[in-house]
Amino acid sequence: MFELAVATIIVAVLMSLLLVRLHSYQQDARQLAVQRLIGTLHTALSVKSAQFSVAKREHELLTIIEENPMSWLVEVPSNYLGEYYSPEVNLLPSDSWYFDRGKKELVYIAPPEKSFGYGELTLLRFKVKFIDLTLQQGKTPGLPAVTKGVVLDQVSEKNVVN
Repeated sequence: MFELAVATIIVAVLMSLLLVRLHSYQQDARQLAVQRLIGTLHTALSVKSAQFSVAKREHELLTIIEENPMSWLVEVPSNYLGEYYSPEVNLLPSDSWYFDRGKKELVYIAPPEKSFGYGELTLLRFKVKFIDLTLQQGKTPGLPAVTKGVVLDQVSEKNVVN
């Protein structure tokens, strides 16, 4: 019986270590999925900008700012909830994306990090912005005097008490 008890304790300790490690791997996988999607959106934005540039329609770059970045993708992620006007974030599921039509921001709701029974949702906000970098002639050889374009920029990170 003593050997059975020792074996049971060893198995229980190993299982707890395995569960902690699996939780860590889940967090890492979520972070990588967010980074991959943002990288894909950066690429899609570059392609759209290049299309406007090649077609000599740079003046239409401002229209991209109004668009939902998820509409640029061939296939949206399964955790994309859709477009909302100022949603109640506490009612939306964590580990999901939505587009705030009012603020024109793409928002990721990160899963809460729970401690002592309380958890805070972290919102990662991204927005398409227009950039206009006017450079002085002759300061930077090889670059045009005016560089214009659009970028997908992280606006802020906000914690919401759940």
